[in-house]
Amino acid sequence: MRREWWSIAVVVAALSCGTSGGGMVGDGGTGTDGGTVSDGGPDAGPDAGGDAGPDGGTVDGGTPGPDGGPPDGGSGGLSRIEWTTLEDRPLGTSEGQGAVVNGKLYTFGGFDWSKACCTPWRYAFVYDLATDTWSRLADMPEGVTHAGVATDGTDVFWVGGFVEDASRTFQVFGTVHAWRYRVATNTYEALPDLPDRRGGGTLTYLDGKLHFIGGLSYGQASDTNQHWVLDVAGGATAWTSAAPLPTPRNHLGSAVVGGKIYVIGGQHGHDEGLVTVPDVEIYDPGTDTWTRGASMPRARSHITGGTFPFRDRIVVISGEIANGRSISDVTAYDPIANAWSELTPLPAPRFSGVGGPIGNGFVYTTGDFQQTTFFGVPVP
Repeated sequence: MRREWWSIAVVVAALSCGTSGGGMVGDGGTGTDGGTVSDGGPDAGPDAGGDAGPDGGTVDGGTPGPDGGPPDGGSGGLSRIEWTTLEDRPLGTSEGQGAVVNGKLYTFGGFDWSKACCTPWRYAFVYDLATDTWSRLADMPEGVTHAGVATDGTDVFWVGGFVEDASRTFQVFGTVHAWRYRVATNTYEALPDLPDRRGGGTLTYLDGKLHFIGGLSYGQASDTNQHWVLDVAGGATAWTSAAPLPTPRNHLGSAVVGGKIYVIGGQHGHDEGLVTVPDVEIYDPGTDTWTRGASMPRARSHITGGTFPFRDRIVVISGEIANGRSISDVTAYDPIANAWSELTPLPAPRFSGVGGPIGNGFVYTTGDFQQTTFFGVPVP
């Protein structure tokens, strides 16, 4: 296993989400031929050195355990994290989707770094910590960035997002599409469409139901606060509405702890006009109500894939504090104490990467078009 020990944060340049400018406004239709964006080889693409790619950003939601509890069953405080580097992901990207299932990190989509801004690709890879290896998965039905992503502990779901256009040379800013990836068979299947097109929202799974919250309206016209629920365990054929998010926003994170959904951070607007927010809002499905939690120490967005439960905390890794300004902050929220603590920073600034809890620590990869895979383990 190739590992390098880090003791300080390294500052690198990062580019912004690149979601504005001349966006396509097609219907977000799927390209179901399963083809790849480039040559299909797992070693394709440039060498993912320190330079950021043509775009960047976030998408996904957290990857909570299926019962809403801590995925690793651990407890105790967090403070110092010992970071190592693992095997590089075969292709670097940004704004992808990821979730941990059975101790492996499954990653999907993101921006194609071999093309000018901004084309989502269909590549998918899985990382196995036990062997420190990445493996290629079946290509996605359509390229996507900025989707909400969650897992039930068996399969991976993603909903909404910015999808490839018909020519597969740019993106469509919002879709109604929802998908399930079946881990056991390495196959994809469509779920019922959202009520309206969305991108940059967050997704959680709780008690058999998917919750899609917030995001940008079609064409990035405005922040939204809609909260839609799909009873996947019950075989529902349509999404229903629940209490809306009190603070409309996009590029936000979320996680489930103790049977409640914690929606964290995000931003108003996008690209050069974005304003990050520190808000924490907590949804109780038992009462269909929201309450406020303690604000983040520093407002940030592009944390959808880097927000997840770990032990009895919610960990948030890196993100963006302004357009094109990624950070290495790692923080943990204690739902019981309603308080935040600062952890050892990521070895390098990132935004819109993906990660989750595996073994006695957590894995974080991609973001800023990088391939680097980090592994953080709490130490006394």
